[in-house]
Amino acid sequence: MSIFVDFCEHLKSNGIEFIPRHGNDEAWNQQFARLSHQPIEYSAQTIDYQHEYMSENSNQLADLSIIILSGGRISGLWVLTAADIDNQLTLTSCGKSILAPIFFDSCTRKSRKRFCSAAIKVINTASKIGFNGPLSIQQGPFGNKKDVVLTEWYKQAIQLSTSISIKHELYVDLSLSADEIRSFYRKSYKPFINKGLREWNYDIYEEGNIDKKKWMEFKDFHKKVSGRITRNNLTWDKQYQMINLGQAFLITLHGTRDNKLVGCGFFQHTRDEGMYAVAAYERSLFNKPLGHVVQQAAIEHMKTLGLKWYKLGDRLYINDSIPPSKKEIDISIFKEGFSTNMIPRFELKLSTV
Repeated sequence: MSIFVDFCEHLKSNGIEFIPRHGNDEAWNQQFARLSHQPIEYSAQTIDYQHEYMSENSNQLADLSIIILSGGRISGLWVLTAADIDNQLTLTSCGKSILAPIFFDSCTRKSRKRFCSAAIKVINTASKIGFNGPLSIQQGPFGNKKDVVLTEWYKQAIQLSTSISIKHELYVDLSLSADEIRSFYRKSYKPFINKGLREWNYDIYEEGNIDKKKWMEFKDFHKKVSGRITRNNLTWDKQYQMINLGQAFLITLHGTRDNKLVGCGFFQHTRDEGMYAVAAYERSLFNKPLGHVVQQAAIEHMKTLGLKWYKLGDRLYINDSIPPSKKEIDISIFKEGFSTNMIPRFELKLSTV
């Protein structure tokens, strides 16, 4: 039997009612649209992109995400991924620690508790259907206010956890005025941005003004500055599709004198959240404030779109449970200079039976 079929049976045997996302894409999109706050990780485009990216290094991959039912009524969404990497079958959310299920406001506390209890049991016993990779879950900030609350998901998981680590997510609160946001910037960034805006012009491409030629220019530029092809063409196609669906935008940076392309940044978004996805900058100009201008332009544009939060990424530290490289730490320090909020995310490794 396939991973997908086995896992569906595993869910049912633990009393979980659901509609699989696989084969029911439109139903997922309809329910996602109903959420009072739309996290970027739960958007169909993000899931599809991450799965395509993961497929390059997976012998087998399956989308196990589900629309949660309670008494036959739709009550929430849960993102899950199965991947066979080096003959080790792992259960994750798009390659990362398993996300907490997200519930609709109408879902009762009792229903949430019942589902979370059953879901943690499903994870804890996943080895019975062949999952032999490490298992971990995450509890991050949620909702329009990015609340830090230890939910029923966390309470159920901690009973089976073998260790807990804290990660640090960087955000820009887009509900603040432009001047308030700038007041949070690292002191050195303001003159950098002003200088960069004198040296370069930027353009924003989104639904309505993007074309394949402009997208290929970004793709070729990324290959040039990376020195190699970093991922397959389908992942690039999916990102281009995001722009045409009104769920992403591209910023390009050009010299004011020669109009030469010197930098690009690609940003995804839902109705409520934006995310820094990928960027590329001319290597010979690394000492110039290229990224500073792109970030400033992205924040301004996200405000015009009415987004509530901009997710910059994690702030990494040398003493993290998985030590990052110096380059990764430096990039996260750069991002931190634009953030208005650093919010904790808990990751719990689970025991299995």
